[in-house]
Formats: sequence, C-alpha cells, structure tokens
Amino acid sequence: MNKKLNNILISNDDGYKAIGLKVLLNIAEQLADNVLIVSPKINQSAKSKSITIKQNINFREMSKNFWIVDGTPTDCMIFALNHLFNKNKPDLILSGINAGSNIGDEVSYSGTVAAAWEGAVRGIDSIALSQYGGDDKINSYECSQAKGFDIINYLLTIKSQTPRFYNVNFPFIISSNLENVRSSFTTLASQKIADEILFDDDFSSFMIGRMINDHSSLINTDLECLKKNKISITPLSLNLSNNEFLKKMNHDI
Repeated sequence: MNKKLNNILISNDDGYKAIGLKVLLNIAEQLADNVLIVSPKINQSAKSKSITIKQNINFREMSKNFWIVDGTPTDCMIFALNHLFNKNKPDLILSGINAGSNIGDEVSYSGTVAAAWEGAVRGIDSIALSQYGGDDKINSYECSQAKGFDIINYLLTIKSQTPRFYNVNFPFIISSNLENVRSSFTTLASQKIADEILFDDDFSSFMIGRMINDHSSLINTDLECLKKNKISITPLSLNLSNNEFLKKMNHDI
C-alpha cells in the first residue's frame, strides 16, 4: 500500500444522499488522513461539465468536511478548489461511485467524469468511478466495495508526467464471484448511433430515452471489458486536439 495521502476531495453527480458516495467515502478514508466531500444537493446526472453562471449558487456545510452545493458537479469542484482548497490543492480527487456505468460515448455527458476532469485540468490526480448496475441498494455496489481500494491504490503507483486522469467502471458481480474479478486498461467504446425520442400526446414536448448503440466493434473497449465481467480502466486525455490530423497538416495554408 502507498503511504496515506494528506487530503482527498470526493464528489459525485448522483447527489449527496447517494449510496455510491457513501461507498466511495469508506474507500477514501482508507487512503487519506483527511477526506472532504463536496456533493450536489440533487441528482445532476448527465450534466457533463456545465456550470451555473450569472446566478447565485446556494451551499451548506452539513457537518465537518461535508458540504452540499445546489449546482452541478463542476460547480461543486469550483467551490471546493477555489474556496475550501484555495491555498493547498487536495492530493487526489475521486468522483462517484456513479449509479450505473459511464462508458464510451456516455463519458462526454457524464457529471461524474466532469468532476474528475475539473480536478485534472488543475493539475490534480483525479479518478471517476462508476458501478454498472448500481442503484439505491448497497449490495449492488459489491464489486466496487471489494475492489475499489486496490484499483485506486494501484493507479496511484503508476508514474506519470501529467496529472493522472482515469475513468473506472466496475462490473455487476455477486459476492461469491468477486475473488476472480480482473481488470484491464481499455479505450472508450464508440457505440452511439442515435437516441430514442419519446413525444407526449400533444406532440408539444419530448423526452430523451435510451441511447441506441452499435456493438459491432468492441475490441479492447470499456464496453467489451464490462461484458466480460472485468473492471475497465480507461486513461483519459484533457487535450481534445486531433493530433493525427495536425501531423498531416504541418504547414501553413
């Protein structure tokens, strides 16, 4: 095990009452002497990196080291890093554990990943964690409870010239099969082809339903990994530039 960290900041997008946040807190307390929670007041799933601008954002200290913010996951990080940690950065940011997976194209919508992204942008090691099949019952997080500490601890041992920024997804596995669970480094699946749109009877409003996916190309992806009941670890990049294109177009026009 690594030497204990001084400070860990944790957040999520499911809200401060979420079971996954409590699971993550238990893991974080094994990793650091001091753990601080800044979590959204209500569920903020699929808010991505959105921030609240030109309006007041209410916040409240629930108890020592536990704050809630009436805003998005990125609002929570902005509050935490510019106020609570304005003098010294946390050693690590953990976001989650999300109720449900965050894989492939879903990552761009994820508030869980966004909170970790905000930390990584500021040079802080940051890990987003999600539990496939997770819900409001503690037993749906058996895999992340059993394996979360070891996965995070291992990732912190990997040397890196840039901030560590990972997206971790745990498969849904019952306790009797947990001993043999393995993990793999993966790429993000590129699976989205459309979205389900559900209209009301008056055809004046619609609801966005499930994502319609193409699962024909899954090799070495996070989706394939979960389908094989393995833990998926995807290293993410902060820079969205298309470097392959730039290498080909390395001249003025």
